[in-house]
Amino acid sequence: MDDLNQLDELMACRLDDGRKAVTPCTIVIFGASGDLTIRKLIPALYHLFAEKALPNPVRIVGFARREKDDAAWRGELKAGVEQFSRTKKVDEAVWAEFAANVSYCQGDLTDAAAYARLGEKLASFGVPQLRNNLLFYLAISPSQFAAVVEQLCHANLLKRDETPGEWQRVVVEKPFGTDLASALKLNNELTRFVHEKQIFRIDHYLGKETVQNILMFRFSNAIFEQLWNRTSVDHVQITVSEKVGVGGRGGYYEESGAMRDMVQNHLLQVLSLIAMEPPVSLDAEAVRDEKVKLLKSIRPVRDVSTQVVRGQYFAGMVDGKLRNGYRQEEKVKTDSNVETYLALKLFIDNWRWSGVPFFLRTGKSLPHSASEVRIQFRPTPNVLFAAKCGLKLDPNAITLRLQPNEGITLR
Repeated sequence: MDDLNQLDELMACRLDDGRKAVTPCTIVIFGASGDLTIRKLIPALYHLFAEKALPNPVRIVGFARREKDDAAWRGELKAGVEQFSRTKKVDEAVWAEFAANVSYCQGDLTDAAAYARLGEKLASFGVPQLRNNLLFYLAISPSQFAAVVEQLCHANLLKRDETPGEWQRVVVEKPFGTDLASALKLNNELTRFVHEKQIFRIDHYLGKETVQNILMFRFSNAIFEQLWNRTSVDHVQITVSEKVGVGGRGGYYEESGAMRDMVQNHLLQVLSLIAMEPPVSLDAEAVRDEKVKLLKSIRPVRDVSTQVVRGQYFAGMVDGKLRNGYRQEEKVKTDSNVETYLALKLFIDNWRWSGVPFFLRTGKSLPHSASEVRIQFRPTPNVLFAAKCGLKLDPNAITLRLQPNEGITLR
């Protein structure tokens, strides 16, 4: 009975009980006509709206260079939701209600007059919180981050010292610089105009449900946490394979490659969640501190020939169709040496993981699209039933599927 009572208490516990209610606000998306907005941001916002998880009221304003009216932009967004959302279907009644909160503001990112027009649009919203609680999502090139933030400050739309009862935030997507020096430079440019607490650096990979559940799975299941170390684990594999090529992102990929595009952000974030020590709480700062400790424990790669594999996809048949090789993609050099496939063998020099290899791999234009983490346990010295029946039984493994078909399996 005590066990049942404990289970009831656990099921009734909500980890977000301490969170503040989200106040009415306006979300301004810079790069409103871009791929990120159409494929990711608006489908996500539409589903949040349908599930009544957005503030009420809320407004969504798109800002981009192309000339179009509200109706035209809404049409583009609806087509994006129908193609890229997880349901591939739009509820017409919900969409009509959602679209009524969506509007468009045309302007160049460097034009002060465009920011004045944006300010006029925001000022027209009747609810004061919609005019003053502002989330600026920069779905644009990192080279434009600082210029946009500066323009917003000059237009008095973004305030470093917020008025009590009001808030403004800036959300930036990866890549946040191309190396340590450029990341520090970009950070210094942004913090000239806003406080650190006003900047959100987004890694959308952490929004996947299974990724969010890693900490819950690890630290709420004592049976697994006891095995989560070098004594029981033989190795760990983290794989993100993509069937698609770089598509229209050749110019970006020439600067990033698989290392900067996937490994130094998405894969290392997943690695941190899998291997970190228990944080003292689920506060962002506590989780971040444990991630930093883990990352500092990763042994530098010395023997590149045995720990790193780089590759690049070439032309061939995929699903019965001829696909370009990477060097034939738009905006890619014909002699490019940029990797589209990367595999790493890493070691973590701490008590928990000493001697356990972590295999990270990612690539484009591969046979299948799949993202998963596999924790492979060590074999037992003698498996009774295998010996009796003459069978070869593999050691157990836990697989966390991030996509598709998110889930956790024990084999």
